[in-house]
Amino acid sequence: MMNCNEARTLLALHTEQEITDPALRDHLARCPACSLYHRRNRVIDATLREELRWETPSVLTAQLMAIALQASHLTPVPRPRRWYIITIYSLTAMVMAVSLAVAWTYGGSLLMQVGLSNALAWIFDTPTQWLAQVVQTQPDSQRVIEFAMRVRDQLLWLLLAAILWALLDRSPQSSLARTE
Repeated sequence: MMNCNEARTLLALHTEQEITDPALRDHLARCPACSLYHRRNRVIDATLREELRWETPSVLTAQLMAIALQASHLTPVPRPRRWYIITIYSLTAMVMAVSLAVAWTYGGSLLMQVGLSNALAWIFDTPTQWLAQVVQTQPDSQRVIEFAMRVRDQLLWLLLAAILWALLDRSPQSSLARTE
């Protein structure tokens, strides 16, 4: 059995639609106050929809159409030429290589001066210590670890090959042809 508060909450959701909830329909048939509330809200909604309807002035429509048609007359921005793209990529690669060389050269000496070499040694030794603990607690894991250590270099080369393949497999001829 639905009370008036529940019915009015549901009526707020059914402003324009047909009421499909049987309990709400039954309540409206039995409760004259909610039925009157529903009729008044429908009249108010219809009046507001009628009053708030706004038609676009023809002058504004004409101005918007003129703006839309003018946009098609714009010329597209020219794409950079092939030599420009190659130059930019080459310069970027050179700058990255020099940056890495400088970081490698000065980074090592900076680590020594600051004293972070001990922290780095600890970070690199931690996996070895962890593996030693795993081997002590699980002796059968020794074979798996030895196998992983034997194929580690091959897996790193395979990862490098996959990355290079993904980078170079973008059909450079088609992308450079589009830029000319």
